[in-house]
Amino acid sequence: MQIQVHHRPSYALAEVLLDDGETVVAEGGAMVSQDTHVTLETSASGDKKGGLMKGLMKGLKRALAGESFFQNRFTANGAPGHVTFAPTFQGDIVVHEMSQAAVMLQSTAYLCGSPTIELDTKWGGAKTFFGGEGLVMLKATGTGLLAFNSFGAIKEIEVDGEFIVDTGHIVAFEEGLTFNVTKFGGGWKSFIFGGEGLVCSFSGKGKLWIQTRNSTAFGQLLGSKLPPREA
Repeated sequence: MQIQVHHRPSYALAEVLLDDGETVVAEGGAMVSQDTHVTLETSASGDKKGGLMKGLMKGLKRALAGESFFQNRFTANGAPGHVTFAPTFQGDIVVHEMSQAAVMLQSTAYLCGSPTIELDTKWGGAKTFFGGEGLVMLKATGTGLLAFNSFGAIKEIEVDGEFIVDTGHIVAFEEGLTFNVTKFGGGWKSFIFGGEGLVCSFSGKGKLWIQTRNSTAFGQLLGSKLPPREA
């Protein structure tokens, strides 16, 4: 399987090239186009193992993390084929080859990947709740290709030591990195009057992916321009 990304970074589209018999698993509703001999199978678990209850629990946990309850499996039957996928937000797509290190994804970042990639939710606790990232994050493990998306362009950073990122600009990071949510360096004065919010202070060694736009801030700006709802 190969994944090629087109039209970066503003309106990225992922094209998955499948050999005969190969399968790609994708977020529900992400498909844009496909060859006619590529078949579709929908399940809550994203795989064929584990039975009904296991699949329902996986689907429920993904839904709590902001992803769709169901995942779709696209398989090329009889000949090589291709499928294209696009995220909901306008922005970028990164393809990461998973090996040993697990990758933590912000809610809604997962797009598609190899069927050997396992997706689960990881409790973030209060530190991610107050950081604006929600109570849970997606955790990707296994080997194979993982494609995830952002709002705006994506920049990959090799962290070796410490690094600070505004919480609204985090897309993904390798699990080897630890983080702590704090106020911006100027303290409460900068937090209240300076326009800077809470930040994640990362430490350790590993990859970090950030996005150039903040979807929460954009939503708040857009909401302030809408007319008030009539009673």
